[in-house]
Amino acid sequence: MKTKIKNVCTNKTVCLTAGLLLGAAAVAWGWYITTRPGVGVIDFAAAQGKAKIYQSVIAEQRKYEEQIRARMMADSVDIEKEAKELESKKAKMKPEEYQKKALALQRRFAVIQDKYRPMVERVVAASQIALKKAEKEIATAVEQTARQKGVKVLLPVNSVLYADKKADMTDTFVKNLDKLVVSVPYPDPNKLGG
Repeated sequence: MKTKIKNVCTNKTVCLTAGLLLGAAAVAWGWYITTRPGVGVIDFAAAQGKAKIYQSVIAEQRKYEEQIRARMMADSVDIEKEAKELESKKAKMKPEEYQKKALALQRRFAVIQDKYRPMVERVVAASQIALKKAEKEIATAVEQTARQKGVKVLLPVNSVLYADKKADMTDTFVKNLDKLVVSVPYPDPNKLGG
């Protein structure tokens, strides 16, 4: 049996006001929570740009991605040449002939992209495996940060609507993580299944 939900808000001004009040209440609650002693936040996205473990994994990932990109470019050199040649002859060709040849080139390039897509996916998987190996150290760094700052709760910054700057413990987390681990073995993506 289907139940129909009625729109209880018929006056748009009242609904807008109620929505704004609820939004303000949520921001106020976020402020209240993060300004209380015992609650802190960590910006994990910012930490990824600062912590050595993340930088080492990203460097390895980029190395493999560059290798794939170079191989892909080498495989597509002929297509690029043919595309330039086709473009130079476009004015002398019938539109349907040009479209047919351009589409054929696009299909050939798509085949090359499809050839390398699994390789890129294996590189991403290798990065995830490497970071998985550091989970214990990451959890330990979170715990150390909480203890050092005297907080009982640490939240990811993106899970709160507002966090006072005093509640941000990202830099302390990064320092603790860097003391525990600076790199992890990066698996060879070419040896991963897929």
